[in-house]
Amino acid sequence: MLRRLFISFIFSWFFLSIHAQEATYFLHTVERGQTLYSLSQMYKISQESIIKLNPGSDKGIQTGTSLKIPQESGSYFYHTIQPKETLYSVSRQYQMKGEDIIAVNPGLSIETFSIGKIIRIPTNKVTTPIEGTNEAYNMSITNALLNADNQVNNINSLRVALLLPFGLKEGTTPKNAATNRMVEYYEGILLALEDIKKSGISVDLQVYDTGSEVNLLNGILQKTALQNVHLIIGGLSDKQIKLIASFASDKKIPYIIPFTSKSDEPLNNHYVYQINTPQSYLYSKASAAFCNQYKRSNIIFYIPKDDGNKTDFVETLQKDLKAKYMSYKVIGTSNDLLAEIQGVVSENANNVFIPADDRRETLLKLMTPLKGLLDAQPQLSVSMFGYPAWQTYATDYTDDFFRLDASFFSVFYANPTSPKVKSFNNLYQRWYSRELINIFPKYGMLGYDTGLYFIQSLQKYGTLFEINPNRLNYKGVQMDFYFEQVNNWGGFINTNIYWVEFNPNFTITSKSVN
Repeated sequence: MLRRLFISFIFSWFFLSIHAQEATYFLHTVERGQTLYSLSQMYKISQESIIKLNPGSDKGIQTGTSLKIPQESGSYFYHTIQPKETLYSVSRQYQMKGEDIIAVNPGLSIETFSIGKIIRIPTNKVTTPIEGTNEAYNMSITNALLNADNQVNNINSLRVALLLPFGLKEGTTPKNAATNRMVEYYEGILLALEDIKKSGISVDLQVYDTGSEVNLLNGILQKTALQNVHLIIGGLSDKQIKLIASFASDKKIPYIIPFTSKSDEPLNNHYVYQINTPQSYLYSKASAAFCNQYKRSNIIFYIPKDDGNKTDFVETLQKDLKAKYMSYKVIGTSNDLLAEIQGVVSENANNVFIPADDRRETLLKLMTPLKGLLDAQPQLSVSMFGYPAWQTYATDYTDDFFRLDASFFSVFYANPTSPKVKSFNNLYQRWYSRELINIFPKYGMLGYDTGLYFIQSLQKYGTLFEINPNRLNYKGVQMDFYFEQVNNWGGFINTNIYWVEFNPNFTITSKSVN
């Protein structure tokens, strides 16, 4: 028996090695939001090895183009699904069972097994092809593995673990800003649990103080009570997130990263859900929404002499505009900004201005001449488009935002005129006898939205939740959710953003873009 296994292993290793030698690279079609860095992390290779096969890619990669990705040795061989291929034909090609392929591609389904998609093929195990002579039967049962089990398994009694660095065991004073944010987030989750109780859902919330490093966290993850929870929320530092993500993967527990947008864990961990949208996805989606909203406008970039702190977004937007054959102008080189503006505005189209900087002083430098322009030529149509930070200035410049038809994109937005936001603020104040911390985002609202969305989703859809985490039609106080799986073996990233607009009729509208 051992001899057969050894021979089978040698054969499998030789078979996959031959494939790797025949195809030293595979083609990856760049999707919106992907970067050279994220691809290197996804495929566990260096950026230099990608650049070597794709000269010029270090200067930027474009959505929809194909990149050669090297088939470097490791635990996986990557396969691009071809026309007419099925799970069965791929399993036969690599001499292994369909279950072996699905095991390393947890997100594989009828919908995701499609032409051009990439799947992993394991190379570090003894492969066992389907045996038997009934080809039609083997094909049928293998391809049927892609059909999701549509039976909903409701969970009416949920166990949730909240792992946050409150700092109480490290002697942190209550006045510490980071501690206050963590406390407010926890308080928001408690308010969500109150709403959840009203619908008859029982939740056992386990709360742990992780500290700022991983020393305490190691011990927490060994606790018996944590081994069979339904959901984990928390982690702040990169080290904490990696440790919790590894634990969640081993135990097959959904894990929510609530704060950072910079974690790499979703790229290779099927059980990770990242709330805060990574910058590349955020900029890419905001750019696409801009092109759709202002496709008939006179587009003008205001780039100060010091270039500004949002040149990455400006470059993304300008590339998308060029790809759609939409023209634009650039101002900001002279000391007379009003004269520059007068030289580029159009009387026959809406003039939309985009600064390459999100700072207050830059916004003021742009708004002042624009208001002067409208005073002199009130018939002109003028708009401004900007960034998430603008919501922190809105209270001071509300009238100017309305007059200049200002709009911006953001992952988080709490409309101060919304009855839902007013109701939450009043509820929080009644419960905790204080107002929410005046920062962006509001951590109490973030805890409330996260807790309500995920607990309701798990209770309602149970085991089907990870198959489609967007089933729940949830409209949040400060954020909505739209999760995209980054690949067939990785986790999920929330890519929903808000488009917020201050309308000339003195109303504020915010809509989700997903």
